[in-house]
Amino acid sequence: MKTHFINSQNLHLIQKQATSCVMALGYFDGIHLGHQQVIKTAREEASKRGLPLAVMSFRPHPIDVLSKGQSIVPHLTTPCEKEKRLKQLGVDLFYLVDFTLAFAALTSSQFVEDYLMKLDVVHAVAGFDFSYGVKGVAKLSQIVADSNGEITVTKVECIDYDGEKISSSAIRQRLLAAAVHEIPHFLGDHFNSKVHWDGNKFQQIEKTMLPSAGIYKVILELPNKQLRTYISIDAAGQIQRMERQRRLPKGIFSIHWLQQVEKAVPSKAI
Repeated sequence: MKTHFINSQNLHLIQKQATSCVMALGYFDGIHLGHQQVIKTAREEASKRGLPLAVMSFRPHPIDVLSKGQSIVPHLTTPCEKEKRLKQLGVDLFYLVDFTLAFAALTSSQFVEDYLMKLDVVHAVAGFDFSYGVKGVAKLSQIVADSNGEITVTKVECIDYDGEKISSSAIRQRLLAAAVHEIPHFLGDHFNSKVHWDGNKFQQIEKTMLPSAGIYKVILELPNKQLRTYISIDAAGQIQRMERQRRLPKGIFSIHWLQQVEKAVPSKAI
């Protein structure tokens, strides 16, 4: 998979290198089951047409930019993790667009011309709630008119779990409520965090959202094995081991959050 980081300075150069593709559009934070359905639909369309599959995403979150920093949406996935997951899902091209106030001010037709037609997109796929253009006024179907019929589209309908829409917001709500055991219904897997263990404490590699304070049953994924254990998080987001009798090698681990077992963190654990 080839990744292109797009900003206003290099857009023209990347346009000149573009090849015909089918593109999935969205923010894709967490790459939950709804996102996976969008990408799967786009992959099937790309396969039928014999074209590469591209994904276009954006960073930072539009709310962060449009609120001018007054409201920050915590991420579920780092850019590196998102890139890794997209590659696993068979994506050939990943366009990560720098979301700025200038980008947000593009009209729907300007976005379609500069970011879809000039990147040689022939078919676009997105979720039912995708919107674009200034103030997000244009819906996916508008792409056909904005491209004068040169780009066709497929809308992926809402999917749900037990009547609740599968979304990044639903996952964030469960992290805040410490209901990590429910997250696989939305994400398709346990929520995980990448950390560095220095022999004394864990440190997140890149900041992403963490579950609320408490003690959790987890799987620690080491380079060559997995270990079921318990760890704690305090209100400041400090992560500590609860079982110190087993020695851990220093290094980078993934924490897979299985279930909260206690809400309070005993003082000896922090």
